[in-house]
Amino acid sequence: MLFDISLDIKSGETVCFIGPSGSGKSTLLRCINHLEEVNRGRIWVSDELVGYRETNDKLYELREKDACRKRLDIGMVFQSFNLFPHLTAAENVSLAPVIVQNKSKATARARSYELLERVGLKGKESHYPSQLSGGQQQRVGIARALAMDPKLMLFDEPTSALDPELVGEVLAVINDLAKSGDMTMIVVTHEMGFARKVADRIVFMDAGRIVEVGPPQEVIDNPRHERTRAFLAAVL
Repeated sequence: MLFDISLDIKSGETVCFIGPSGSGKSTLLRCINHLEEVNRGRIWVSDELVGYRETNDKLYELREKDACRKRLDIGMVFQSFNLFPHLTAAENVSLAPVIVQNKSKATARARSYELLERVGLKGKESHYPSQLSGGQQQRVGIARALAMDPKLMLFDEPTSALDPELVGEVLAVINDLAKSGDMTMIVVTHEMGFARKVADRIVFMDAGRIVEVGPPQEVIDNPRHERTRAFLAAVL
């Protein structure tokens, strides 16, 4: 559960959420993408209310079809890769633009090749997920999310399912995306070094609440809250 969450994120900003397991970080991402029901409060992305319409100060949940249409502006990369095993890397990336955005197969395929090159997978376009490492599969997942040209990208612990030696290649891709400034990014991560490097701001959560927010040099190097200090002492 989440309690009293209030946070504004600027367009083009990269915000990393840190905190112990069970603190509500992933739940918050799922609420932003309307994969969880919001019982109280409101979430806006690009001035659009997420998952609901408001009439006379009352919220009414959108039909699934309408909610999906609103969700097009939000890309999400999960902990597990969730690739279609019977499709190649390029086919996994190009599928949604063809089905959801009605793009031609040729246009979507060309775009998939561009995105796979962007995430460091040039030459892997015809490979199936079983032929790729975990890190490569996650990079296909990132390319797949980018293929929808989202305004907001959500990363839910994108390296947690990877072997340690594969973590760096995925974090490098996310770092490059953050540097480009093309989109707003929210990243849930346990990688403190990465968060320090890539984030404009860091949000520390505990027990469903935001405890502390600030630039990396403040939250990580000089935390104000005792709970933040205790967490960082345990993980650094």
